Amino acid sequence: MRKFKNFIVLCWVILIASCAFQIIDLSKEAIADSNYNNWAILGYKASSYAQKALGKSYGLIALTNAGYAEVNGQSTIAVVDGITRSTPVSLGDKTLLIVHSSVFSPLWFAFYDPSSGKCAYLELISDVVKGKSDFSTLPPSIFKGPVVERIDAQYVIAHEAEIDQKISQKVFGGNEFRIITIANAAAVGVPDYVINSVLFHDHYCPGVTSGILIANWAKRNFAPLPGGGYFVQGVNPWCKEDALQIMLNTTPGKKGYAVSYPLDEDKAKWKEEVKNASTILYRENPSTKQWEGVVLGFTFSKNTGCESIKSGVVSRLCQDLWYLKYLDTPEQFVSKLHSFTLPSGKTPQNLARPGVDPMKELGLTNP
Repeated sequence: MRKFKNFIVLCWVILIASCAFQIIDLSKEAIADSNYNNWAILGYKASSYAQKALGKSYGLIALTNAGYAEVNGQSTIAVVDGITRSTPVSLGDKTLLIVHSSVFSPLWFAFYDPSSGKCAYLELISDVVKGKSDFSTLPPSIFKGPVVERIDAQYVIAHEAEIDQKISQKVFGGNEFRIITIANAAAVGVPDYVINSVLFHDHYCPGVTSGILIANWAKRNFAPLPGGGYFVQGVNPWCKEDALQIMLNTTPGKKGYAVSYPLDEDKAKWKEEVKNASTILYRENPSTKQWEGVVLGFTFSKNTGCESIKSGVVSRLCQDLWYLKYLDTPEQFVSKLHSFTLPSGKTPQNLARPGVDPMKELGLTNP
């Protein structure tokens, strides 16, 4: 009888414990749902306020750093769902653009109307929402803005002094460069790989364009071999590195990318035929188990039609749009300076070790 009673007590303990765990789990889900709903509501509000500020508009392009920026320790990714519920934008048609940023950056929004050239910018005041349990009751004053400015490429290029002044005033919270260049790229319908590259780089510039062109050259002339590895090494790094990582999926975390930062005196030792070296591509030959490589140079055009523009941001936008005509002919800017095969047993990582000069290792430096 006592054993039976002990069994009954044990069953009750298990049942109570099970209910307690369920309550805890439900509590966590409720908190999670509350956070999700709040940030979705905030995205909806931002989009609605922007559309009201822009007036009658069609075919909006939405830019935001939601999902990257954190506010008061909370994720902001649900903001994106709020935007899509208020505005017909999507990732697929490149009208919803999530711009890479630090977790410490303010949460911002930009809604661009290509038909009018106007863009409405809002930025969340994070302290206002701190500790709030229901965002649906919060007033428009939780945002800085909306600030409306005209940013279409034609207007920007024709009014560079005005644009420079707006940039100095930080009318878009210091995000003017990234918003102006990325919004115009999306508006002209750039390929997906361009958008992916500039969103990761967080702005569009000729530097990231050079990486896009080098990646396109690689696709046509030095693609990875089936079953073999692939490695990229920047021997003269600049913005191009971000595009190469995105397009070729060669990242340091996957041991597929390395950079070295040569001093001017280091580059002065490079042999004449490789003075313009910027990037080394390596691919593994599965048959021989050896690594083949090419040293590439990149030459920026001096005849883009943007030479008279003094504003740095406006000049970069102008050049970005000019280079779009040549995405399929990267050979006009990318040159193969040297080709080689590493000795058996040697890998690209050997040339990327601390203290190793890859150009010297390849016999491309003068004594």
